Amino acid sequence: MDHDLLRKLGAARGIAVGDPPAVGRARNGDLELSYLDWGGEGPTAIFLHGGSLSARTWDLVCSALRPRLRCVAMDLRGHGDSGWADDYRIAASVGDVLALTEHLGAARPHLVGMSLGGCVAGHSAAALGGRAASLTFVDVVDHVDFGASVSLRGFMGAITSTASVEEMVARALAVSPQTDPDLMLYRYQALMKAGPDGFGLRQDRRRPPDFPHILGKLADLEGLAPTVACPVLVVRGARSRIVTDDTASAFAGRFPDGRWCVIPDAGHNVQEDNPVALAEALADHISRS
Repeated sequence: MDHDLLRKLGAARGIAVGDPPAVGRARNGDLELSYLDWGGEGPTAIFLHGGSLSARTWDLVCSALRPRLRCVAMDLRGHGDSGWADDYRIAASVGDVLALTEHLGAARPHLVGMSLGGCVAGHSAAALGGRAASLTFVDVVDHVDFGASVSLRGFMGAITSTASVEEMVARALAVSPQTDPDLMLYRYQALMKAGPDGFGLRQDRRRPPDFPHILGKLADLEGLAPTVACPVLVVRGARSRIVTDDTASAFAGRFPDGRWCVIPDAGHNVQEDNPVALAEALADHISRS
């Protein structure tokens, strides 16, 4: 990754970006899991990205939180530098999170998940029981507006290969011209790798995502919510069409200790659109735990 570009992105947002994170490896059975460990002396927070993204989507947020937390961002199975698998059900990813928690020696981890990662984080918190210190959902709730993500899913699903990362960035900016070009470049540097036919996504694309399964596991969180005793924060991007104020409020209200907030100037990818405001919301939430 281009760490100088990350420093440039950080400087433009008032985030001091220090040394690059350590790249770590953990295992869940035969599957190797890749993660980024940003260090720090505080409690451990595990960050889980959305579908078709990678651990790198959290780089600015982790840089902002680094002085206060030990931030660890994991590549979900089939994404980034983690191994590919035959089983991509949510339960399998929960097993990965539990294996990483054990590997890190994190007695009471704070879990933060965006979109698909939020579904995994919610079920992981339920599995951890009293060991979960806090839980944060980033732009995901139990009942999302799935139709609002059709254009995003269509764009990502159509990606096969491209001649260069820069070409992919140009295509993405044509769809989202309001995005910072440097941020878009950094995103696709992380998401793409060179292959025999050009650059493709660092993701197992052998079969399409099982969206009915994911939506079903999101809906299951409605019933699980009363059993999650740790403090819960539901974050919504102000421009998001996938999560509304009403659905965020209703979801937070299902937890014994739940609250919600809106991050301004952010769409679905809250962690990239407004990392400073998200980091502050997370720091406040975790300090209450």
